[in-house]
Amino acid sequence: MHILLTEFRQESNSLSPFTSDLPFWRQNGWVLGPDQVRAFHEGSGSALAGMISEVETRAPQARLTFGPAFYAQSGGTAAQEVMDEYTHGLLEVLRAAPDLDAILISFHGALQTTAHDDAEAEVLRRVREVVGEDVVIAASTDLHGYVSRAFAARADVICGYQTYPHVDFEETGRRAARLALRLLGDDRRRTVMAWTPVPMIVSASAYNTLEGDFARLIEQGRRLVAEGRILDFTVYQMQPWLDVPEPHSTVLVVATDEAEARGAAEGLAAALYAARHGFSSALSSVDEAIDVALRPDSAKPVIVVDSADSNNAGAAGDSMAVASRLLARNTAPRSATVVSDPVAVALAHEAGVGATVPFRIGGRVDPNVPSVAASGYVRSLHDGRFRPEVAGHTGDLVDVGRAAVVRFGELDVMVCEHLAGNGDPQLYRAFGIEPTMYDLVVVKANTSFRAGYRGIAGTIVAVDTPGAASANVAELPFTRLPRTIFPWVDRDFTPRAEVCGRADG
Repeated sequence: MHILLTEFRQESNSLSPFTSDLPFWRQNGWVLGPDQVRAFHEGSGSALAGMISEVETRAPQARLTFGPAFYAQSGGTAAQEVMDEYTHGLLEVLRAAPDLDAILISFHGALQTTAHDDAEAEVLRRVREVVGEDVVIAASTDLHGYVSRAFAARADVICGYQTYPHVDFEETGRRAARLALRLLGDDRRRTVMAWTPVPMIVSASAYNTLEGDFARLIEQGRRLVAEGRILDFTVYQMQPWLDVPEPHSTVLVVATDEAEARGAAEGLAAALYAARHGFSSALSSVDEAIDVALRPDSAKPVIVVDSADSNNAGAAGDSMAVASRLLARNTAPRSATVVSDPVAVALAHEAGVGATVPFRIGGRVDPNVPSVAASGYVRSLHDGRFRPEVAGHTGDLVDVGRAAVVRFGELDVMVCEHLAGNGDPQLYRAFGIEPTMYDLVVVKANTSFRAGYRGIAGTIVAVDTPGAASANVAELPFTRLPRTIFPWVDRDFTPRAEVCGRADG
């Protein structure tokens, strides 16, 4: 048995003001050649690590070959050169391995390039041209994937995360590998994948799998697996910042029986759509959030969620929207925020610890977000490296470039060259800002922060701010996406599942 493993993974934001070129991928992720992949991923907790482990546990006789591994933090639409370089390396390996039985690939599911809206489907098209239809292809994805009919049709099985905040990276890779091995097994039992588009997109900050309707929906799917009715499922809430002409969320179900696959997929899709009105973010103004932090009876710290500037969702991370209001107030709570601004970082490092100098911080990349001009005291300087504490990322080394903590009255600003690790408290703690010692802490994330902040947050307030990852989906400045689905159009919907992928028998 000969299996190839590879990775091409980024969540793209069509509304972001910058393009994710190869230097961005190298700085904010990794670009690995085939000979580097195993050592980098093995034991890392990633989806690819799960694939390696599952194959070696269940099929120790299998021969593993590796293709390139490209990953980048969320950002603007990827430059086509990134995809071309990745596929060039991948196809070179595929042509040198004509005896392949399966390909396991770690995707995100919402990667867009300057030439292809549906990058994953295009990658699989190029792969199928080389390997044909008999090679099993299994993919792992984020649950915020945009799973088109073309994407589903070119894979045998696709498995997405079942947690949000995402903590099941490795297990998702294991699921994809397990199903691929099943297709290669001796019994060759029939396996079908049912694909069901759902005409809706909603804010990524409006649901999670810790509580509420979406959590109950995931439990419904898990019961179907536990009862043996289906083999696998994913409920995809489409990433809401993709400006594409055929938008939809998706339910995928893998089963041995076509009727069970269709029925389960349609049932989950109907439940997802029925819950649509509950997937909305209650957004406060920044001043309302500050007022909450100033009240002596408010549980502290007040976590102010500026999701519109989340670089986890492809925004630039350079907004001072909350900071600008804090500095404009006559009375402000003791507060902390974080921002990406390499010019301000350079100034702080040049001035040195203890210096008070005039700064202009923010708005370097995104001209539509507020900046701040004020004199600040340089508290500390840092190399920008830290290890996160949240499950699923522990042990990873995060590098935000050079960093500095600058104090403006009651406000501490962690300024870095390029923002990463937004939802993890160590983004503050590693640089001398202990969140529990502040009244107000700005977190630039949608939902991922709940894994790390849930245990220490006194109050959580989501705010309505400008940015490429705004939670106000209905007001996003799409130019290509038709406003014919929810939340723009609210109509009855009857799911219709289609069988995609290859049916093995």
